[in-house]
Amino acid sequence: MLFPATAYINGKIYTMENEGETCSAFVVRDGKFIYCGSDEEAMKLADEVIDLKGSPVLPGFIDTHQHLYAYARNLTKMDLSGATSLAEMKDMLREFVKDIPEGDWVLGVGFDNERFTDNKEIPTRWDLDEVCPDHPMLLSRYCLHFFTMNSMALEMNGIGKGFEPKVPGTVRFDKDGLPTGVVADATAADILAKLPDPLDSFDAKLDILEKACRLLNSHGLTGVHPIRAMHCDLMEYMDLYQTLNRQGRLSIRTYVSFDELPNNHFITGLGDDMVKYGFYKMYLDGNLGGRTAAMLEPYSDDPSATGAPNYTQEQVTEMVRKAHSMNLQVGAHCIGDRAVEMLTTAFEAAYAEDPRPDTRFRMIHAAVVTEDQLDRFKKLPLILDVQPLFIPTDMPWVEDRVGEERGNYVYCWKKMYDRGLMMTSGTDNPCGSYDPFEGIYACVTRCDMDGKEAFHPEEAIPLYEAVRMLTWNAAYSSYEEDIKGSIREGKLADFIITDRDIFEIDPMEIKDTKVLKTYLGGRLVYERPEA
Repeated sequence: MLFPATAYINGKIYTMENEGETCSAFVVRDGKFIYCGSDEEAMKLADEVIDLKGSPVLPGFIDTHQHLYAYARNLTKMDLSGATSLAEMKDMLREFVKDIPEGDWVLGVGFDNERFTDNKEIPTRWDLDEVCPDHPMLLSRYCLHFFTMNSMALEMNGIGKGFEPKVPGTVRFDKDGLPTGVVADATAADILAKLPDPLDSFDAKLDILEKACRLLNSHGLTGVHPIRAMHCDLMEYMDLYQTLNRQGRLSIRTYVSFDELPNNHFITGLGDDMVKYGFYKMYLDGNLGGRTAAMLEPYSDDPSATGAPNYTQEQVTEMVRKAHSMNLQVGAHCIGDRAVEMLTTAFEAAYAEDPRPDTRFRMIHAAVVTEDQLDRFKKLPLILDVQPLFIPTDMPWVEDRVGEERGNYVYCWKKMYDRGLMMTSGTDNPCGSYDPFEGIYACVTRCDMDGKEAFHPEEAIPLYEAVRMLTWNAAYSSYEEDIKGSIREGKLADFIITDRDIFEIDPMEIKDTKVLKTYLGGRLVYERPEA
């Protein structure tokens, strides 16, 4: 049985197969492109015709690094990402708690103290007590590694003077030995695990995850790599994605990855075009903001700190070796150059022992690197999953952490690009915005969101490469470059229509681009209301 064929004509269609390659039309049948070329030929093959009226078209975007269920869960909490000062955050909290019964938990997400104009320290229990003494309160920093609690929340969790966390360093104390309210990673995860869950039913989880996927569609995303991080309560559940798919409610293709090895004998790629098992994820260090990223040399603004890796070199090498031997793709969080060094060494060892032809190791973040490490990357089958939106968020403070000399090797994407290294673009959502156009803007301008300041603009990369990182390269990172990531006959018909041509406008305007329509397998999954 032949399904009806739909021709989309009179467009400016960027195929992303080759730089500058465009066509005016394509035909979609049974979820795939069956023709790409001229209007005349497309109409000959079609049962119906849709006039794009000159609109620009791109392949659907694929975000290679998100904590999607955590983002979905955060839709039930207070969003503090808009606060630009501690005073403003306090005002937001005062207003929010008015509608919450006394004694109920108050949960907030997304604040960035480094953006605060009045106090750049992470808010303390005393700050929160001032606005919310009668509710236990837990607020997460946008990075999801640091949290702050008020006194009632600390007391309810038995955290007081003399408290010893299971993982040293995950509770901060003042000079008198009193907890400040600031907790991190493992301690925060233990607290979160004990909180009432508004999504305690399977159906509630399905509903909120479906909503989150639809929101991603509104920004042009047709693919995402959700990643679990149990140590900081960033959970993912394969069965949620599978159930949504079976019910016809999943509107985005997923490559779901986990931070533990599977206990059954399956390998990377298990699944279908909508839900696949992805890679084995390791977490080697922390982050630059909290000075927990593992560095080869001390932090420039705190010579007593170098961060610390989560494992020894021997452990990292063995973890990589074991996963590689199980035919699992391996990916690892590395922020500091010491963590990068350890992972590079482990990849080199595992690949030397078993140089499998289609190995695709993934290094996630690679925030601070060295010249030697960049040269070693070239000799490995390595994909760098970078986060462009770390530029506008980290710009105000990152060079304070690493100093001027190391600053030349922070988010140094042009150096990576010039070496021919494969890069993809992820957002780390909900640690930041998931708008792909903001990420493209950050890649090509290296500017803050106001366009006023730039961080090492010499590390900007070409626009085509920035888009490629979200399309063909992203598909390559999940072994799917033959079925998606560009507009070509035989590939899945995932595409978006935008309100402006990003290849023809001032790069400073790219971040303002809006998606008019998003199609997944030829099916409309998002339409902008005013479109």
